[in-house]
Amino acid sequence: MRIAELAKEQEEYIVGLRRYFHTHPELSGKEFHTLSKIKEELEAMGIPYVEVPEGGILATLEGKTEGKAVLLRADVDALAIRESEENLCRKRDCISGNPGVMHACGHDGHIAMLLGAAKVLMEKREELNGRVYLCFERGEEGGGNIRYLLEYLEKEQVHIDSVYAAHLYAGVESGKIAVNDGAMMASNLPFHVTIRGKGGHGSRPDRACNPIDAFVEIYGRVGSMRMTKIDPFTPLTFSIGEVTAGNCQNVIPEELKFKGTMRTFDREGAGMTFYHEFKKLIDSVCALHGCEAVYTRYNPPGFPVVNDKACAALARQAIGEALGTDCLTEAEPWMASESFAKFLHRWPGVFAFIGIRNEEKGIGAEHHSPAFDIDEDVLWQGSAAAASYALAFLKGE
Repeated sequence: MRIAELAKEQEEYIVGLRRYFHTHPELSGKEFHTLSKIKEELEAMGIPYVEVPEGGILATLEGKTEGKAVLLRADVDALAIRESEENLCRKRDCISGNPGVMHACGHDGHIAMLLGAAKVLMEKREELNGRVYLCFERGEEGGGNIRYLLEYLEKEQVHIDSVYAAHLYAGVESGKIAVNDGAMMASNLPFHVTIRGKGGHGSRPDRACNPIDAFVEIYGRVGSMRMTKIDPFTPLTFSIGEVTAGNCQNVIPEELKFKGTMRTFDREGAGMTFYHEFKKLIDSVCALHGCEAVYTRYNPPGFPVVNDKACAALARQAIGEALGTDCLTEAEPWMASESFAKFLHRWPGVFAFIGIRNEEKGIGAEHHSPAFDIDEDVLWQGSAAAASYALAFLKGE
């Protein structure tokens, strides 16, 4: 039986899992019931696994013959967002049962699609020329738990030839799957900075060193820094999303804290330039205002999600054969970031977008928003895409 037919047969199973995980969301580092459910499903399929402390689950599906190894990955954590009862135009098919916690980025669907792919691969086990690892990653949403998985893989000398992951994406219409050559998602530089000054009474600002004044100047100048220090033809965005200072209208605070991120696809060029120049700007402005900058979090930018060209071509061929070439498309690279970049930095592989935008169903809200929703009709296609890549890679030269 063809991969698409096998995946379609599992549609009810896949959708049911997605609804279970959506109804029972858990934050990064607290995905205990989520992992228990994943282990339950793997045990029912007869697939052995190990639980990597803090990292997640790594299951192993052995083929009937020796060969290469491919890793398929899904992330499992939710976000601290209170879900709206409706999406963009109608009531939801299911809603979070954990108030204030929501699968607002599609990870519930990612788990379901990977377990669905496991079902398909078990049916195709006789055709597996090698080994498939099923990786369920904890703490993708800023938790950094991927390091525990990578440390485990290195310690245990787990050999991997290629990696694959997919993201349900509102930027692509339902029924379409995007596999670009090259960049899919951006590099990320998160920054947490404290400006320490000298507090005082609001009536005598001359006797204080106001950290708010320093921040205002930094905020005003960072835009011009983008224009004068970075190639205008290189995409780069930055934003400051959190600022805290003071608690009284007539008291100049001693410190101000601000947090934000920078995104780019050009890590070594624009990314590293921003990294060095932004710190120079902060330090020089703070000095002018008699303040000091303390960097709670300020590391070089991470890696962008970049597909290997040969693997991307193989993925398009395999997915096209399984689901028809009409489903294939290209997508504008997404400026959000993804921990899967660390897998792709180590091994050649593919990151795909599974389109979920469906205006008739009210689906298309931004990721990480209370109205975010997914089109469940595409989940089986995501399972078919993952399984088809694994089979094609293991068969290839």
